[in-house]
Amino acid sequence: METSVKLLPVEENALARAVQDGVPFCCRPFDELAGRLGLRSEDVLETLRAWSGERKLREISAVLEGSLLGYESALCAATVAEPDLDRVVAVVNAHPTVTHNYERQHAYNLWFTIAVPHAMGLAETLARLEAQSGVRIFPARRTRTFKIGVNFDLLSLESRTTAPESQGPEAAPLEPSAREERLFRALQTPLPLVETPFAALADMAECGEEELLEFARRHLGGAIRRYVATFRQRNLGVRGNAMVVWKVPDEELEHVGRRLAQAPEVSHCYAREKLPGFPYALYSVVHGPDETTCREIVSRLAAIVGTDDYDALVTKREFKKCRLRYFLPELERWWTQNCREVVA
Repeated sequence: METSVKLLPVEENALARAVQDGVPFCCRPFDELAGRLGLRSEDVLETLRAWSGERKLREISAVLEGSLLGYESALCAATVAEPDLDRVVAVVNAHPTVTHNYERQHAYNLWFTIAVPHAMGLAETLARLEAQSGVRIFPARRTRTFKIGVNFDLLSLESRTTAPESQGPEAAPLEPSAREERLFRALQTPLPLVETPFAALADMAECGEEELLEFARRHLGGAIRRYVATFRQRNLGVRGNAMVVWKVPDEELEHVGRRLAQAPEVSHCYAREKLPGFPYALYSVVHGPDETTCREIVSRLAAIVGTDDYDALVTKREFKKCRLRYFLPELERWWTQNCREVVA
């Protein structure tokens, strides 16, 4: 499907950057975006629809903060023999809250993210995945977040973002009611590309449009980390991706993490638990049009970190990539089918 509107490349890029930065919680969000960018609202909406039809735009929806909603999560690593890889991937991908799963160039060649409610337990869930797959899985829980957020530039084909100037006080954990769970589920549903999209989500949540919008505004920056568009990066031409891990002394981790997060090329920057035989606690992610560009970016970042003791784990294959959804009936079914009840 070809884009039918005639936005200039710089206007398309501005729109892409804007929706990745944040879509406003208002009755007519695409009108609001058009006003900010000096575009016609019909051109904004038609461009987004065209990108969706071309499978460039994945979705617009809420990114929820699982730690405030009673979930525990981890980046997990495993060493899988090549002949077993497809079978193990199928086992891992069948779990409803595995959202990212990659083969990377390392002895730990399988890396995936997972989040589960505390009542199910991360350790118990991974134990069942180990039993099904026949491989040992090592979780690297996040211990510190320095930066989260991808924002692809359509012209340079790189992700360039700014780090938050300061980390505000952490919001209090929630114990959402059944009604609040329904509102969160609506907000994590892809936003319809229509003039008044939140009205459709409100119907799904069985509430009024303004109630849903007020709920969303109240939790933005807390349980709703961001409300943004995500793109299928390879369909944009962004074919390079590397997870870069850095060996940093524990006493310098906070300082170095903050400095690394300031680099616009870094989309994600975390401190994590160390894995067996893997002496790295600082993780970052970079993107680019190809592997060569990513390696050039990493070389520049090494000067910022002040060390040559790092490893760039380049993505070989992408097995799964989707936005994490919470309060899923599918997860309850997986748990019932695959896990024994946790006895308090």
